[in-house]
Amino acid sequence: MSRIPFQTFARLGLTLSALGLALSGCGGPGPQVGDAVVFPEPGTNVETASPKAAGTTDGSTAGTSTGTTAGTGSTSTATTASPSSPVKAEGWGTLKGQITFSGEAPSPKVLQEKGKAEKDQEFCAVDAPIVSEALVVDGVTKGIKNVLVYLSKPTVVNEDARKAALAAAPVFDQAKCIFEPHVLALMVDEPMTLRSSDRTNHNVNVMLKNNTFNQTISPGESRPFTPTDAERTPGPVVCNIHRWMQAYWMVLDHPYFAVTDAKGNFEIKNVPAGTQKLVVWQESVSGPGFVTAPSGDDIVIKAGETVSKDFKIDASRVRAAQ
Repeated sequence: MSRIPFQTFARLGLTLSALGLALSGCGGPGPQVGDAVVFPEPGTNVETASPKAAGTTDGSTAGTSTGTTAGTGSTSTATTASPSSPVKAEGWGTLKGQITFSGEAPSPKVLQEKGKAEKDQEFCAVDAPIVSEALVVDGVTKGIKNVLVYLSKPTVVNEDARKAALAAAPVFDQAKCIFEPHVLALMVDEPMTLRSSDRTNHNVNVMLKNNTFNQTISPGESRPFTPTDAERTPGPVVCNIHRWMQAYWMVLDHPYFAVTDAKGNFEIKNVPAGTQKLVVWQESVSGPGFVTAPSGDDIVIKAGETVSKDFKIDASRVRAAQ
């Protein structure tokens, strides 16, 4: 019996793998809980991405890159692959940190004085003035609220993290003539609720590049909205009826994002181990608002560990009028 060359077996294996993926996409079982979903290019549905075995690169040897774990000073080697040869994450870690203000924080600008709202005085600024939320700094910790933190292009996506994001059910409310929350991050195909807790009409005008919506929300009314496409940058949401009302949304095609709390803290769980690109955005920062590079700064995640990464925003980087 003649021997079959090794190359023939390799080509046969690739063909069977492709056939298996095709059958899976036609009603076969999808990714299981805890599996890694390979992260595609922006706009691609992550549910269709197929994980590969860790360290495999379609027959080629995976390369390595070395990074420093924030807050520890230690180095770790992360296995990477060529863009056309994604790999399965070798574990997951947690990323947390705090965004603080360096210098004297400016006093928030009063948008509407108490009892003197330019429109709907019986509902707006009745009990307190409406002040800008463009830069909210905690007086004790100097932590900054409403800072957007996210990965630009994670190497893979944890299935548990993806399911948790899709089930979050965020609510975007209009209360006392203010949008709440002021900064919202969500995932493509994540259902949300637009609601008005006020006794006056508002309109929600979503002015993002790839997701648009502009409808009037009557008093006590709720409406569903689901973003369909990822965005490259955060975008504004305004109420044209009450011109001072403005918020920001960011839509991503993965679940690795967070918005800082009142003390400037954030936490992102189930982040793939290895070197990732971390983006920090704050609306009052001069230019387009990026604290890091728009494409993100390198952060090394270690499997089973928590990596801490803090950022300071210097007063010199903040626009004067807030």
